[in-house]
Amino acid sequence: MFRATLKSLLARKLRLVLSALAVVLGVSFVAGAFVLTDSLGRTFDNLFTTVNKNIAVDVRGTEQFSGDNFDEGGGSTRANVPTSVLDTVRGIDGVAEAQPSVFGSAVLVGSDGKPVTTSGAPMFGTNWVDSTLLNPLRLIDGGNPPRAPDEVVITKELAEKAKRNVGDQTLVLTNTGPSRVTITGVAEYSDGKGTLGGETLVLFTTETAQKVLDVPNGYSDVQAAAKDGVSQQELRDRIAAVLPAQTEAITGRALADEQASDVKQGISFLTTFLLVFAAVALFVGAFIIFNTFNILVAQRTKELALMRALGASRGQVTRSVLVESVLVGTIASALGLGLGIGVALLLKAVFSAFGAGLPDGPTLILPRTVIVAFAVGIIVTAVSALIPARRAARVAPVAAIRDAESTDRPLTRQTIGGTIVLLLGAVGMYFGLTGRGLPILGAGTLFAFVGVALLSPLVSRPVARVLGAPFTRRIPGQLGRENSMRNPRRTASTAAALMIGLALVSAVGVLGASLKDSVRKVTNAAVGAEFVLNTTGAGISDQALTEIRDQPGVAEATGLRFASARIGDKNEQVIAIPGSAVGSSLSLQQEQGSVRGLAPGTMLVSDKLVRDRGWSVGQRLDIRYRDGTSGQLSIAGTYEPNQLVGDFVLDQSAGTHFKDPLYAAGLVKLAPGADAGQVRGELDAAIKPYPNIDLQDRSQFVKDQTDQVNQVVQFFTVLLVLSVLIAVLGIVNTLALSVLERTRELGLLRAVGMSRRQVKRMVRVESVVISVFGGLLGLVVGAVFGVALQRALVNQGVTELAFPFGQLLAYLVVAGIAGVLAAWLPARRASRLNVLAAISAV
Repeated sequence: MFRATLKSLLARKLRLVLSALAVVLGVSFVAGAFVLTDSLGRTFDNLFTTVNKNIAVDVRGTEQFSGDNFDEGGGSTRANVPTSVLDTVRGIDGVAEAQPSVFGSAVLVGSDGKPVTTSGAPMFGTNWVDSTLLNPLRLIDGGNPPRAPDEVVITKELAEKAKRNVGDQTLVLTNTGPSRVTITGVAEYSDGKGTLGGETLVLFTTETAQKVLDVPNGYSDVQAAAKDGVSQQELRDRIAAVLPAQTEAITGRALADEQASDVKQGISFLTTFLLVFAAVALFVGAFIIFNTFNILVAQRTKELALMRALGASRGQVTRSVLVESVLVGTIASALGLGLGIGVALLLKAVFSAFGAGLPDGPTLILPRTVIVAFAVGIIVTAVSALIPARRAARVAPVAAIRDAESTDRPLTRQTIGGTIVLLLGAVGMYFGLTGRGLPILGAGTLFAFVGVALLSPLVSRPVARVLGAPFTRRIPGQLGRENSMRNPRRTASTAAALMIGLALVSAVGVLGASLKDSVRKVTNAAVGAEFVLNTTGAGISDQALTEIRDQPGVAEATGLRFASARIGDKNEQVIAIPGSAVGSSLSLQQEQGSVRGLAPGTMLVSDKLVRDRGWSVGQRLDIRYRDGTSGQLSIAGTYEPNQLVGDFVLDQSAGTHFKDPLYAAGLVKLAPGADAGQVRGELDAAIKPYPNIDLQDRSQFVKDQTDQVNQVVQFFTVLLVLSVLIAVLGIVNTLALSVLERTRELGLLRAVGMSRRQVKRMVRVESVVISVFGGLLGLVVGAVFGVALQRALVNQGVTELAFPFGQLLAYLVVAGIAGVLAAWLPARRASRLNVLAAISAV
């Protein structure tokens, strides 16, 4: 049986290649996800070990504000290290050298007058230390260290981005405002790199760094190198024993591990992100594998019956088909693993092209990656072929002596099973969308798709009849429509793969359109000001806000500060604004109490949150800020949930406790009767000295927000197109197998006068009908999923439901074009069949 299975597989290798491609693509994303994150993880481990190789002990402040949930404003803020600690550490026996470290945020203005930003990598400001032991940077091109308050050194990568050279004067934007500086040197790391992972560095003198980076009366860290023969742990214990309160010491090795862990946690989303799309690709591929083996079993009815007649048991026949699937899965997994390495390298290049600047390092292929790749590929293929294998075992031996044809089985059992699975999927999606977690949502979506696929044969024949009607004016079109109606199960399962891809794309489209409409509504309702101030790199200083406020025609210029604080027992995102701005520059729909009652010692809370938490107007709540201070605020009033400001609005007096002393954004309200165009010109002139401030009118601000939504939607759509391409491969595969199955029929048609062009047209019509059927099914299912997502996100601000009808129609047109393209090779092959050989085919 095994030899027979191998011969059968080799005889049909071309038929199985297309189905294997779906598995190859899915496995490649799985392997690529692990290869990329494992390689980056090892690279960052080595990188931080190298950078910190001479640091034996790091002295830092203890945590003043600790968050355990990033989504709720987590993270931590540490106390500054007193300046006296530096001399204390230097006096410890075993310390070879100790240097202070001051860290903050700093953005350099480039030669084009715009702030130099990165694609997510940090933009650091720090201090230069004259130490070959503890400074990982080295000056190049004859530069000099900063010696004066207005001098800085920048890294090579930043110099190239900013197009700045030694001797140039420019602005540096920090949390304390802009500073005009002269570049005295350009530095690189000891290995010649200008960046570790896309970050930028501006280096000041230590005293200047303390001032401009807002680290007064202390340092961010004190780093110490050990003398020969003194271990890191031994030196850490000596230093820790003499440290004052609110400071702690860790070894350099622990510091490197902690830094690498933070970075790896930050890039862990790549693994999840890629695995999700791998799951989509494999899910679509499973339908193709199932369809392929189903057709192959139908075509091999006589062959399988002959095996049964010669003594093969049902179990042997089942195992024969499963062995074929395992062999196909093994080959596909091997190819997918190899392609996954290419995917990892390609993704790394894409991130670098977008400015992420991932560090170079070895490509790491762990045994785990190989095992998972083969396990996923083989299991998906074998499970997909299980039902066709069981069907093969039921072929009766008597079929070997007659011209057996597969007959349509009743759809009763499949309908009942599909209904149950669809209901389970709906329940899972409901619980997943109502806060039970993404795994529940994913399982529910999976069941829902399978349920729809099982029920789709019920409508495939009537829908195919309607879709094929425009082509029935000629004989080839009539035959193509009849072929698509001939086997409802096959048509439905072929269209199901395309349905899944287009359903996901359509759902994203509906959610994106709904989100954009919601953004427009919230912004127009909440922003009462005529202009909005956005920032890049650094915030808005009081000086800049005062100059804006002093312009003719300006009635009010309001600065907005955002931060996280612990309110009650949870970390929350809060905003601080002047009470006078509520009702003018910022509009809040009052629900309880008075939203105009915002004053020192009070706050406003969204009405839904007050009801959910069981709070009431006038109640006093404990609050702890990031600077370590705490107090109580009373609820002055509640407002209708507003995603623009969040759930908590604090008086501007609370902003003094925020980590960032600058305003993150601003609102400009004009005086009654002021000419907006004229005032716009005055405001543009006022903010010219502040290149990080961007002035937008309300329509520009709304467009900017919706453009960001568009970018996210387009990104997800491009990735989901992969599943559509896999589905097109499935249509190609089904048509190719269908042509082989109907070899004799095609020969007879050619014999009675059908031309090659007519044969091609017949196959194309069948392909287009199947593709458009899958497209329609996908649009309907995707619209339902999109509505479900929108309703589930109402409390998160997606209050409006919108359908991008033009976009959805375009997807349907694309489905039809995909059908034409998918039919090209099968139609060409069908038209070139040898007539006599085809007629004599068995």
